[in-house]
Amino acid sequence: MASNNTAGFRTSPSPTCTLLPQEPLLSGISDTVLAIVLPTIVYAVAGAFFHILDTYNLFSNHRIHPSEEELKRNHVTKWECLKVVVRYHIMQISIGLILNYGNEPAMIGDEACKTYDTALAIRSLRNIVPVLLATLGIDAKQLSQATSSTSPAFAQIIAGSSSISTSTFPNSNSHTNTQPTSLELTLAKFTLNYLYPAWQYILALVVVDTWIYFTHRLCHINRTLYRIVHAQHHRLYVSYAYGAVYAHWLETLFLDILSFVLAGEIAKLTARQSMVFGACATIKTISDHCGWGLKYNFSTYTTFWDNLLGTTWADREAADKRYQRTREMTKKRGPLKPETVSVAGIEEAVAEGKGD
Repeated sequence: MASNNTAGFRTSPSPTCTLLPQEPLLSGISDTVLAIVLPTIVYAVAGAFFHILDTYNLFSNHRIHPSEEELKRNHVTKWECLKVVVRYHIMQISIGLILNYGNEPAMIGDEACKTYDTALAIRSLRNIVPVLLATLGIDAKQLSQATSSTSPAFAQIIAGSSSISTSTFPNSNSHTNTQPTSLELTLAKFTLNYLYPAWQYILALVVVDTWIYFTHRLCHINRTLYRIVHAQHHRLYVSYAYGAVYAHWLETLFLDILSFVLAGEIAKLTARQSMVFGACATIKTISDHCGWGLKYNFSTYTTFWDNLLGTTWADREAADKRYQRTREMTKKRGPLKPETVSVAGIEEAVAEGKGD
């Protein structure tokens, strides 16, 4: 019966591959350089978009703080903020160029070979399926034979790689038996095109989120670190979009830039994957600080570590009361002068929340 259902599972010969440099997305600029500068471009565009909304007071009913609070509650001027933000992006681009100096373009042309090798690896893994079924008291061979006429692909998978034999392919030889079938090649292509890239993005996200959570939390726990480094970020109490990365240069280096360097290396992101990851991360950072939403936690991209370690602040009612109270206080006082604000005062204000 099995011999009547093998048309879709013929073996494939090993391919021959020739590596060639990958053409850049944009002529005249390498993918590596584009990946380095793209977050800055995205930051400028997104920051300008929200700045226009603020300037013309558009959709102001969705803002957490009224626009006038920026003048009364922030301890840094917009010009001072902009200079620090420009410094941030100069550091980010410079470090990226230094770390990637001399890197050759990505090579392509080996996709068929990678697919072939992955298909052979999948064949080895298929031997685990009958073993797992046996632990459940299921005879994989009998189940495979019973389902081969209605679901040949399912039958091939549960039978394991031993299902590919001279009885299945009577005209095959010992060399042919080592070749992957079309089913295995299909699974290999799906793995390489979807599963593995998804795993890389998830791993990169885990690395960045973990690094930022613990370094950010350390900056709030250690009063010396807070006073010397992290307090600068909280001088921008009423945040706005283009001030999202306003921070001390040490925080820029060790909290932000280093987290993405580690993520890229550990997850083995390609230049084009780094473009996607960096652009999405930039948009998320802008959205957290644009003044149109609330961010309560030490993590930036997920709440995993906050939920696990009990640092999540998700009391919406308390948040509403807090911001209503600050609005009322703002109306009663005039603009604050940066030179009259002490670090202790900033710490007291930040102590009302749990992160940022």
